[in-house]
Amino acid sequence: MLISFTFNEMGKFLNYWLMASVVLVFTAMIAISQTKTPTGKTIFRDSDGNLISNNEFVDIRMANFHYPDATLTSILNDGTVEFRLQKVPQEGTLAPEFSVRTVGGATVNSADLRGKVVVLNFWFIGCPVCRALKPQLNNFKAKFASRDDIVFLAVTFDPAGEVEKYLKKEPFDYLQAADAGPALKKFVVGGYPKNIVISKTGEIIYWRSNVRAWDKFESVVRAELVR
Repeated sequence: MLISFTFNEMGKFLNYWLMASVVLVFTAMIAISQTKTPTGKTIFRDSDGNLISNNEFVDIRMANFHYPDATLTSILNDGTVEFRLQKVPQEGTLAPEFSVRTVGGATVNSADLRGKVVVLNFWFIGCPVCRALKPQLNNFKAKFASRDDIVFLAVTFDPAGEVEKYLKKEPFDYLQAADAGPALKKFVVGGYPKNIVISKTGEIIYWRSNVRAWDKFESVVRAELVR
């Protein structure tokens, strides 16, 4: 049987393969470091030197999994292995202006969202990582159900008709925008999924791919809500 791939399908396959490979490499790095220093420990720091959890270390490292790795590794005097991450370059920058249409036909402009916290998810139907994350994103959104100063918006390049059909079988509680290729290009996504938080003033304050450190995700959103 002849198996063929379109250029787009091959790109998606390589995207999944690369993301999985990076996770395996970093899991191996941590395991090796702990094996070499059985009496020590392993600690993780962000680019500012703050101690972070193992889950947050993975989330930051995978935020741009297509970028060359710039993680610094050192062994301290007591045998502790320290990993220090590079800065997520998108954080601290202004989000691009964008306009998308929901599956219901409404238009959502970034300018209209100023003054609210915006939680974005970039996904597409054929992305298995995106689909696996969806139930947890639904639970995450439910924590903020009583608030009107936050918008949860999911954006995909898939056609609105296909998205609407898919959502009837697999509910996704974010506001859904489809046919959004031009908006996604403005963000230079680099891989899917992406989970992003935009501040009330339009600044990107959280940029991740997959999410393991849900406590960090929630703390970023709640801190911005009280500003």
